[in-house]
Amino acid sequence: MTDFLSRFNGGELIAFVSVAGGLLIAATAIIAGTWQKVRRTEIVSALKQDMLNRGMSADEIRTVLEAGSRGCRKGSSRSA
Repeated sequence: MTDFLSRFNGGELIAFVSVAGGLLIAATAIIAGTWQKVRRTEIVSALKQDMLNRGMSADEIRTVLEAGSRGCRKGSSRSA
């Protein structure tokens, strides 16, 4: 590893670390965003299954899910 790093002068090493760090940050952000979407989908699916097991109707399930959605929390209303 030190042989590899000794090939670069100071400016090249800074550029290399900057590019590698930027790519690492971008890859981490993509993976974290995808993981978050997967987890939210799993949680919503488990919630729906639990509500079905409790005997709730499709309309009741939709009402519960819409009550927790971002659009409803921001004050937008939907007519029934």
